[in-house]
Formats: sequence, C-alpha cells, structure tokens
Amino acid sequence: MKKLLILSNKVPYPSQDGSSIAMARLLENLLALRTFEITYGALNTVKHHKNLEEFPEKISRAIHLKVFSANTSPTITSAFNNLLFTRAPYHSIRFYIKPMVDWLRGFEQNHFDFVLLEGAFMGDYLHEVQRIAQHCTLRAHNLEHKIWERTSDADRNPLRQWYLKLQSKRLKKFEEALTNNVDSVWSISNEDKKWFERFSSKTTTIAVSIQPQKLLTHLAPLSCFHLGALDWEPNRQGLNWFLTSVWPMVLQKIPNATFHIAGNNPPKHLQSDAVKRYTVHGRVPDAEAFAKSHGIGIVPLLAGSGVRIKMIMNASWGIPMVSTSIGAEGLFNQSNQGVLLADSAEDFAHALVELLKSPNQANTLGKHANQHILSSFGPESIQENIAKAWSVY
Repeated sequence: MKKLLILSNKVPYPSQDGSSIAMARLLENLLALRTFEITYGALNTVKHHKNLEEFPEKISRAIHLKVFSANTSPTITSAFNNLLFTRAPYHSIRFYIKPMVDWLRGFEQNHFDFVLLEGAFMGDYLHEVQRIAQHCTLRAHNLEHKIWERTSDADRNPLRQWYLKLQSKRLKKFEEALTNNVDSVWSISNEDKKWFERFSSKTTTIAVSIQPQKLLTHLAPLSCFHLGALDWEPNRQGLNWFLTSVWPMVLQKIPNATFHIAGNNPPKHLQSDAVKRYTVHGRVPDAEAFAKSHGIGIVPLLAGSGVRIKMIMNASWGIPMVSTSIGAEGLFNQSNQGVLLADSAEDFAHALVELLKSPNQANTLGKHANQHILSSFGPESIQENIAKAWSVY
C-alpha cells in the first residue's frame, strides 16, 4: 500500500461544521479505495476543540492519528505583531506550530508517497513535507484571499476594511506561491479550479461527496433558518444584511413568519428578538434535526469561496433554500437546480415570501436540490476522481 500523510488544521470528527464535514468525507473516500496506509496529523485548536473520544473507532483503527493541542485564536497583540514584523498572512501563520514541525522532522526523507495539505492554512508546512514525501497535493477548500477580499468590499468600517484588504493581498500572494510549489492541486469546486489552473496545470476538481440521506417529510410552516458558524466574519456579515435589509420586508408580507439562527459562538449583540420574530439558538446538538424542523434554509452570503457544505447537507435532506449567487457558487445556478437565487434585498425577500406562502412549491424545490446534489456529489464518482488524480504519479 502507498503511504499517505494528511495534515489538517482541525480534527475531522465529530464532523458538524462545513470544513470538518469536507475533511471527514474525503478521509472516508480515501479509506474506501483501500490503496493507502494513512497517517493523519491534525491540530486540535481551542476554537474548534474536538473531544477525541467522539472520533469514530472504525476510522481511528484504520489510520495513524496524531493530534496536537494548540491555541490559534487571534488576538489583538498577535495581529499587531503580524502587521509590523512580517508579511506573512495572519490567517495562515497562526496554524504553524513547533510541535507539529518537530513531529514532521522525525520522519525520514521520502517516507511518504503522498502528502495532502487539507487547505491553504497548512501551507506553511510545505517545506517540511517536501522532504518527507515524493508528491505533495494541496486540497483547496476555497480561495482564502477571495473570501477576505469580498468581506472587505462589503465592510463599512474604514479601518477594518483596510486591514482585511491588506490580509487578502497577503493571502493572494501566499496562495499563488503555494499553488506554484505543490505538485498538484485538488480544488473543491470547478469555479475555484479556474483560478488555480492559472498557476498549476496539475489541477483537478475533487468535490465533497454525500451519501443519500433520509428526506424531509414535513416542512415547518412560515419558518426559515440560518445554520452556520457565527464566529466566521462572512456569516456574520451576511446575517446582518439579512436581518436589517431583508427580514423587515418579509415581515411586512408575513407578520407571523419566524426566523431561527443557529451556530457556534454567536456575537454578544446578536440576541433573540420576539418583536422582530427571530430566535438565536447558538450551538445546536443536532444540525440535521434543527434544519429539518425550521423550514426554509437561507444562505445570505456576501463573501465566500469554495462551496458551502451546509448547502450540500441541506440539499441532501431535501430542504428548500434561498441563497445569494455567492452563497450558491460552485453548487447551484439559475438553471432550475433546486435553489432560488437572489442578490438584492428586494429579490431575496420576494423569493423567501414566495416559498413561505407556497409550501408545496418549497417541497418540490427541495426535492430538485436533492436530485441535483446526489447526481453531482455521489461517493462513487468522487472516489473515481481521486484514483485518477493520483494514478499518474
């Protein structure tokens, strides 16, 4: 069997947030190929801390797992030092820790046939892994610089906008150099693939796979929800736009509609408001149960890249959705694929009102989304793409 090392900035299980789901599904597909002896090195950060007792025993027995506890949370002091004393992007350098470097230096030269970097934020380890692997692949979850470029464009605070633009420029240079220096790139979406191909001809799309799920049987009436990490700036930004510009127009048409917000670490200013008919649930123990019991999914992203894993999961459950074009990028377009797309506040409100008033239409939409996602992201086709991507090396 070929030896494969995977480096990740978080432990993939329990897989509840989008990037963890993407990491877990890829690991499962790699194991299903029965081609690799897998060593998995992961950071277990304070922000995304995982209880290792919840790591599936079947998976842990099949791999060599090495976990490093680390506090990578941003602070004002570390951000300021990064600004003054280095040109490295603050988003990536936080994940470069000495214990993982020391561990990597313990392997002999060319010990592994392949190394897979799970996302650009593991790119600072490239020099170390090039010594111990014959082939290094970047698995790009998204274009990090594009996320923060779009986030800065939508920000109205001049100082914060300047800082985000600076970091997005640093990230762009970092991603360009990383793409040039790895042996191959796996883009998570065809949309992002176009950018990576400018720097590496050895770029292919390896999407996130999804297994058939039990479909929604009853759509909660006059209800909609947002499910996503509430400490991620693009989610906060999009949610603020929805609450201030879209939701009031929805309530004008349907005064008894309700909106439910769930996700890790909601900001202190985001509190439930009975008058404005929205409830902040914070972290929920079961994402599927929450999504299936709160009606129509909304994805009001104004910034982002890659694909929204939560949209894939919602579609796998047959949940109808309204999204911005950026939110649906890489997954859905306007050609009747099962998601209503709207980019202005007026259009977004109109689309949501239409579905809230027409549950039969909403259910049909959810079924179309389910059919589209299963035809595009089945595990068999993803495993074939993985096998082809590395078969030439």
